[in-house]
Amino acid sequence: MPAVRQRVRRSARLRANAQTRTKVMELPSQPSTSHGRGKGRGRGSNPPHNKAPKTAAKIVVHWTRHSDFHRTDILVQHLVTHPLDSHILLYEGKKSATRSASSNEECPSGKDKGEIHCVLAKFIFEGDSEYSAVYAEDTKKFDIAVGNHIGL
Repeated sequence: MPAVRQRVRRSARLRANAQTRTKVMELPSQPSTSHGRGKGRGRGSNPPHNKAPKTAAKIVVHWTRHSDFHRTDILVQHLVTHPLDSHILLYEGKKSATRSASSNEECPSGKDKGEIHCVLAKFIFEGDSEYSAVYAEDTKKFDIAVGNHIGL
């Protein structure tokens, strides 16, 4: 019968290796300014010309405060009066709505959810006393806010 070799468990090996190490890795105090790709394939440093532009301040649209319920009311009223929009936004089975017999002449506000979010954001925030100026600067953030509120 061959001799049985005992295997050291991995955790015991790691402990033994940790005890034998005398040097501790130190991080450099200054970030690297090299432009080369190196082993990390460009993940290690960002040259100044590749840095992303600073983003604007985060905009938080309040929907649930008592003083802000009117925005949700406007949204719900639009969805009630435009059933094809609500069908596109809330129906899980299809991407687009089909025209029903009750609404022969009515068309949805957009061809997909993104366009309808855009229409709803304009409808809600263009005349809003708190957000109208900020909405005029960056409409896309408000489109996303409407989409997030509907998705809740």
